[in-house]
Amino acid sequence: MTLFDIYKQSLKSLKNPDVEEINIRILLGEVNQLKTMSDFYLRKDEEIRDLPRFQEYFKRYLEGEPIQYILGKTTFLGYDILVDKRVLIPRQESEEVVVFAIKKSHEIFGNRKISILDVCCGSGAMGIALAKQLNTERIYFSDISKDALDVCSKNLKANKVSGDIFEGDALTQVISKNIKVDLLISNPPYILKSEPVDESVLKYEPHLALFADNDFSIYEKIISNLNAIKNDQLLAVFEIGINSKNPLENMVRKYHPQSEYGFIKDINGKERILYIYLK
Repeated sequence: MTLFDIYKQSLKSLKNPDVEEINIRILLGEVNQLKTMSDFYLRKDEEIRDLPRFQEYFKRYLEGEPIQYILGKTTFLGYDILVDKRVLIPRQESEEVVVFAIKKSHEIFGNRKISILDVCCGSGAMGIALAKQLNTERIYFSDISKDALDVCSKNLKANKVSGDIFEGDALTQVISKNIKVDLLISNPPYILKSEPVDESVLKYEPHLALFADNDFSIYEKIISNLNAIKNDQLLAVFEIGINSKNPLENMVRKYHPQSEYGFIKDINGKERILYIYLK
């Protein structure tokens, strides 16, 4: 059967073909090693190389498994990132957080070498992107999940990034080793258990990396200890969720009343980023 034969046949199984059809092309592209979406149309009359493999992938997709987990990878700001059920799938919103961190770092540090820390790093996508795009002296990755750090380690090797990895809650290990950094980036668990979450996210993605305590204690563990890891200056950039601005602003005012800080909206107009600059 040709790729186009499989494509047309598979469309009949989709609930929303107009929106979902791209995922069929992605899966077919993986099986036949197509490099771009354009290749699908250029090579649509090519025979499928491994029909059973495609059928397995497509069955998992129809059952609701995210396509990134099916393929075991995703793309984050142009970098290939390995993912599986031990880590969250990096989102577009997180890309916006990294882009802001890069821009703000250039404003503060210019082009000098800086040390970076990715806290609650998961797959390591955010830290890897920063290491690739900033003049990095040293980069550290920290997470409470040993499984997540295993994925992170593989991503560092795959992206040829040299970094130190620590297992521990928030800044515990970093402080104990007396590490100082210029830039901290973090995407802690921030979804409240009362908030609606897509069924596929609940079913497949790790709850430890998703859900926050109602008091946002993970943020407080980090924010209250920023001075302990601060070099001469420190820029801390956090991804945040809805309903978190007020409690987080109170934390910043409590622990760093003299700091420069701000909340930045994402492309959808939602407050997505908190930054704190300590001089």
